[in-house]
Parts: sequence; C-alpha cells; structure tokens
Amino acid sequence: MNYSKNIFDISDKGLIDSLKDDDQNAFKEIYKRYWEKLYLFAYKIIKDKDICEDIIQEVFTDLWIRRKEKEIGNISAYLYKAVKFQVFNQFRKMKLIDKHVEEFDNFISQYNLAEYIEYKDIYSRVETEIVKLPEQRRIIFQLSRDEGLSNKEIAQKLNISVQTVKNQISHALKSIRSSIKSWIVFFI
Repeated sequence: MNYSKNIFDISDKGLIDSLKDDDQNAFKEIYKRYWEKLYLFAYKIIKDKDICEDIIQEVFTDLWIRRKEKEIGNISAYLYKAVKFQVFNQFRKMKLIDKHVEEFDNFISQYNLAEYIEYKDIYSRVETEIVKLPEQRRIIFQLSRDEGLSNKEIAQKLNISVQTVKNQISHALKSIRSSIKSWIVFFI
C-alpha cells in the first residue's frame, strides 16, 4: 500500500488490492467503513443485537481468511451479499425461514431488485426440490416446516413412529441440500 496517501483517502478498490497483500490497515479501514452499515442492514431483518453482531463478525472473519482467494470487484456489494447469505443461514438455523419469508421478501425488495430476484430464485429452487420428494417424505417435511408440527405430533397424525419422522426429515434435508448445493455455490 502506498503510505504516502492517508488510508482514509484510498478507494475501496485500493483497499481490496491492499487487503490481498495482507495489509491489516486496509482490513481495518474496510471494517470501519462498512461495519455499522452492515449491522443495520442485518438488524432491520433479524432485530436481535447479538445475532447481528455474530453475523457481521462472521462476514469480516471470512473476508480476512479468504482475502487472497476471492475476486472482489465491489467490496460493498460483496459484503452486503455475504450478510444476506448469513441472514438466510440464520433463519434456517432458527427454523423460522417459512415464518419470515414474506418479511424478508419485502425487506430485500427495498434494497436491490437484482438481489431480490436472486433470493426468489433460491427460494423457488428449494420449493421445486421439496415437490420432487417422495410423497410421504414431502408430507412429513411440509408438516414440520410449513405447519410447525413437532416430530411427535407428525408421528401421531400419520400413525408412524417418531424415528420414522426424524429419518424422513433428515433424508428430505439431505436431498434438498444435495440438489441445490452446486447451484448455491455457483450463485455465491
């Protein structure tokens, strides 16, 4: 990095180039420029301070770890997309994605139509994979995810064992992940 310039005067592109050269000051400057904006972006969706801080920490940690292997043309777009992906993962972890899909759709559409379209495409692909599941597996999966029934409730409703329900949900998730994994990697 050319230290004759003040780091605050360096463009995002210059910071990206310096970051690839292991410049910790460039990383700190990117962090200063974007931390608060990214946090607010995540907070508007999740509304949980601790989770949002964890998401932003994960995004910046990943940026530093993968600084040499990622081709980043626009740091702002890259960081927002990374936060969006982490938010999506968080919803999945919390098993609340179905409950929050409409709110997430509305929020994303306010920021960028292209990103909104990408999100809708992912959601559509997941829905397509759910439809492809064998009938019993699909029914069990939808009772779990769409109706929020517990494994025990599903087992009672369908007159099957709780272990069968667990197995079918596990198989459904593996099948969906496997089917869309290559597409998601390409998307990211």
